[in-house]
Amino acid sequence: MPTSARMKMNNRKVLLVGWDAADWKVINPLLDSGRMPALASLVERGVVANLATLDPPLSPMLWTSIATGKTADKHGIISFVEPVPDQGGVRPVNVTSRKTRALWNILHNQGLRSNVVGWWPSHPAEPIRGAMVSNFYQQAGKPLGEPWKMPKGTVHPPALRPDMASLRVHPGELTEAHILPFVPLAALIDQEKEHSLNALAKIIAHASSIHSAATWLMRNTAWDFMAVYYDAIDHFGHGFMKFHPPRQEHIPEDQFELYREVVNGGYIFHDMMLERLLKLAGEDTTVILISDHGFHSDHLRPKHLPKLPAAPAYEHSPYGILCMAGPGIKQDERIFGATLLDITPTILQLFGLSVGADMDGKVLLDAFTEPAPPAFVESWDQAPGDFGEHPPHLAEDTFASAEAMRQLVELGYVEDPGQDKTDAMLKAGLEAKYNLSRVYQSKKDYAAAIAILKEIFEHKKDDIR
Repeated sequence: MPTSARMKMNNRKVLLVGWDAADWKVINPLLDSGRMPALASLVERGVVANLATLDPPLSPMLWTSIATGKTADKHGIISFVEPVPDQGGVRPVNVTSRKTRALWNILHNQGLRSNVVGWWPSHPAEPIRGAMVSNFYQQAGKPLGEPWKMPKGTVHPPALRPDMASLRVHPGELTEAHILPFVPLAALIDQEKEHSLNALAKIIAHASSIHSAATWLMRNTAWDFMAVYYDAIDHFGHGFMKFHPPRQEHIPEDQFELYREVVNGGYIFHDMMLERLLKLAGEDTTVILISDHGFHSDHLRPKHLPKLPAAPAYEHSPYGILCMAGPGIKQDERIFGATLLDITPTILQLFGLSVGADMDGKVLLDAFTEPAPPAFVESWDQAPGDFGEHPPHLAEDTFASAEAMRQLVELGYVEDPGQDKTDAMLKAGLEAKYNLSRVYQSKKDYAAAIAILKEIFEHKKDDIR
């Protein structure tokens, strides 16, 4: 087992940046035209790759696989929502449903300080050495001017709550100066009939809140590992990719002209935020930029989505992005065969720590100028000691999840649970089992997948899936 003494010999810092749904097919033309200079600088001094996603391509599952190096059958996050056994109904999936230790838990055990901002899911925030700001942080549940409270458990340590609360950006605070770079012809939109600008303001405000929290922590706290997750590119895609050039035949020309720059504007916005992160991190920090999957931006864009749970995932493509730069990393090269599962093992290698033999990913040795064989430990889950985890029987306030649930309903990822909480629990449970069956299929464990599908079929004989 590696010791914290070994850790202290390694003064490396690592910044992990997540851009949900970022895709090279959109990025490359922007790089070529000089519109993403921060990412261009990262590409030139590091390695790039396509990052293969997992099936099903649902963000909470994928980002947990990134943070653990394990598939969803092992880590336990298998849906957007989960039943609430004690009160009925459903809630957005909580981090307390994760069954394995995450990267930051391992680093905590080894004496390192981690700042984790916005990871999905990360609520309630875990008591790690450093700071954690949960994925409930940025959601504004009240109109501008009314008290905007953060749910209990949003920030660890609690002493940071006042600072974090003051950094949030409310959609109502945005002005035309924030909107026009995305929609130059915004003045032509009748906002009484069309609510696209409200949706756009919410996406921008959420990303700005996450960025504010992350940069504040980078400036004001000591850290060895920093992880920040932005979901905005995924939301820009689901809301506006249908207007992205070239125009599809079924898209009206006037709508195309109004919204054609939104997706590009979203990427440029992220590049501006990346520039600030890179400056704060410094050249001695290893930077890893990733996405959990891509997003169809060409002829593969679906014209219509099926009336099925998590239908927006049909707009996702199977390859995300990876860009990695820093001390000991090759420069201006491409590597191959990378998957989401490889991120945690690679970061453990960067810190000189052993990789769990029960992890499904591998160390991306091709990225290193002087690759060393990784060391292994049987399982970090079996190791004794303090890992900065929640107590086993943490009592939770499920009502704090209401706003996050509404967001998922609005985005089309989940059905509105309605008044029948028991039925909602059943549907959520069956959908989670369906997702788990797809995980087993992707691992070629067909017997386990078939057993689950047979069980679901007894309840949902009319589900075409």
